[in-house]
Amino acid sequence: MSGREASRRRDMVVVVGVLLVLGILAGVVWWLVVTPAEFTKLPHGGQMGEDQLGRQFGADAWYVVIAVPTGLVAGGLLTWWRSAHVLGTVAALLLGAVVAAAAMSLTGHLLGPQDPTAALGAAKLGSRVPESLDVGLRPVWPLWAYLEDTISVYLSWPVGLLVGALLVLVGRGPEDQPTPAPDTRVRDADHAAVDDRDAEHRGAGHRLWWCWDAGYPGGHHCVS
Repeated sequence: MSGREASRRRDMVVVVGVLLVLGILAGVVWWLVVTPAEFTKLPHGGQMGEDQLGRQFGADAWYVVIAVPTGLVAGGLLTWWRSAHVLGTVAALLLGAVVAAAAMSLTGHLLGPQDPTAALGAAKLGSRVPESLDVGLRPVWPLWAYLEDTISVYLSWPVGLLVGALLVLVGRGPEDQPTPAPDTRVRDADHAAVDDRDAEHRGAGHRLWWCWDAGYPGGHHCVS
């Protein structure tokens, strides 16, 4: 593996790791700002009034409100840091968006109220039981049906990240783009060829000559 390829992979791990941490922190904020909807215990289960249904949709709205600006800032900063490799950075941002979206949702769910089914069974009539903190109203399984209902909420992460990246790329002029490192292999090869020619010329200009006189007219001979 070349050094450049290793550097790109290391940068991708850093980008995804940063977005994982941001997703967890965003999940904590989501849990803090959302007031979960509540069921009212009835003789045959629980019921939720219209005001509580509004809280259910409010949880999804808060998810988007937190995820979009967080992704916007993170996408801009990470792209500014790695703008020399645009395609690799965009790929890392998309992968990190999936990780951040899942981490935020899972963190909020784990910190929030648990499944109200058991609590409703043990609660007294007329008491209120908070609903668990989740994205959407469907259960996670089957996954495809769940994503059909919640994809518009989860898209807040990739949208925020890509818009932030685009703003940085558009805002940077050509003169601001980093110059790729020169290929030193060609330069070194040229220098080596010049050195070889210089050596040949020096060798041609400093040959040793052996001369002797044979003792008769015209008998003076020299060889190199």
